[in-house]
Amino acid sequence: MGKQRCPSLRFSELTVSQYANRLLAMLVLVCALITALGNLRAQTLTDEKAPENSTFDGTYIIHLSESTRVQSSGRPEPGYFDTLAIELFTKAGLAVEIVPQMPWKRQMELAGREVGHVIYPTTRIDHREDVFQWVGPVSRTFWNLFGFVDTGWSDMAFDTLLRDARIGVLMGSAREGYLRDRGAKQLVMVPREELLLPMMMADRVDLIAIGGNILRHYLDKVRAEYPEVSIPDVTGFKPYRTCYLYIAISGDVPQSDITRLQSQLDRFKTDGFFVENRRMHGLSTNLDSAFLKAMLDLDNNGVTCVDLTDIDT
Repeated sequence: MGKQRCPSLRFSELTVSQYANRLLAMLVLVCALITALGNLRAQTLTDEKAPENSTFDGTYIIHLSESTRVQSSGRPEPGYFDTLAIELFTKAGLAVEIVPQMPWKRQMELAGREVGHVIYPTTRIDHREDVFQWVGPVSRTFWNLFGFVDTGWSDMAFDTLLRDARIGVLMGSAREGYLRDRGAKQLVMVPREELLLPMMMADRVDLIAIGGNILRHYLDKVRAEYPEVSIPDVTGFKPYRTCYLYIAISGDVPQSDITRLQSQLDRFKTDGFFVENRRMHGLSTNLDSAFLKAMLDLDNNGVTCVDLTDIDT
């Protein structure tokens, strides 16, 4: 499908591809270092606890929602989620240890073996139900496949994209599992989401499965830091699923703690802190928006994912 790109973009794409390959190499190196540090921390945690189904010692291990390097770039969502989670456990009177983010797949593997890991924002899907207890929802997202305009993919049915497109996706994520189950033939997994845009710019993938807000942040960052690089417009081709996101807590922790956390989150939604936390981190506080109406409606507690019915297959 790469040959179907619009000829008028050929020069710009060459510039983008050269830039993207350099950026991709740099990101891979940085991610490798971060992964090594994360794995070292994970191994330390594993060594300190029993390797399988460890007994809960009363301290919850909060994994920050994104790496310090990405947080420092100014994207607001990580700070919003981290503040919400830390304040939630603090108000609930529960002991916590805060650790840096690890690669997503590594975090999930660790949580599958040990009790008391706190990971967020997390999609609540069937195969995770026996691994985690759930508090939420804390956010909602629409799943979409994003790509460069004028590449020919936008005119194709969803099942055709799954069959023919090289789709970049975060390794171990709910999106990876869902796309695989739907029959995606050419999934390209990456350990960190910030690699997805450079992968597409370097023509390593045709489409990427990523949140729209996250992608816009990465696009704005590249355009601000490298104004000489011409990047074709990116658009969402196929919104295919909507999911509510939760705070996931691994293992057999006391049900009374989960009840206390859920009650505290419900209070945050009724006493104004949930909205104020969004304001403090530069996120929308429009109470008339569909998003905040959904978040503040306590009847949505427990809602998971819904396939969009208008997918063209």
